[in-house]
Amino acid sequence: EKINRDKALAVRLVRKKIGNKLLGLSTHNEVEILQANELDLDMIGLGAYRKTNTKDVDNILGDKLSYLAKISQHPVCAIGGVQKEDKITNVTFNVIGSGLYED
Repeated sequence: EKINRDKALAVRLVRKKIGNKLLGLSTHNEVEILQANELDLDMIGLGAYRKTNTKDVDNILGDKLSYLAKISQHPVCAIGGVQKEDKITNVTFNVIGSGLYED
């Protein structure tokens, strides 16, 4: 299938296809969060929180992630280098990396 660059149209088409299943979008900055606020989403991923060994990420948010999460109208999942013990305000879920976490 062809990918559409119009996020609103793409989300509407995916939503129609998946029905009540959860739909989220990865975001990395204020502009992307504000765009996501206008979309029919269940959550956003926001990151990267810190540098990881699994991906090269140029934009590390660190403590700025808490501020950015506050402007989201959707529940926020912190992504990218998040560890089990991290306490990040304004975040609903911490996503612990790619199933690679060992307890």
